[in-house]
Amino acid sequence: MKITEQMTILEVLKAAPATRRVFDRHRMRCKGCQGAAAETVAAGATNHGLDPKALVRELNEAAKAAR
Repeated sequence: MKITEQMTILEVLKAAPATRRVFDRHRMRCKGCQGAAAETVAAGATNHGLDPKALVRELNEAAKAAR
């Protein structure tokens, strides 16, 4: 599965639990956040001052490494 900017953070966390480390590294405490169910990866990245494309790359690398 490829993670995209349009996926919600919760979708990413459910599909690839190893990505939690990436979110944590960027101080995105998404697992317990109610917004994670509705907020996209792109919106979350932007809200935390991150480049959405760079975050998606990191998330995909983490998901791939965990397989």
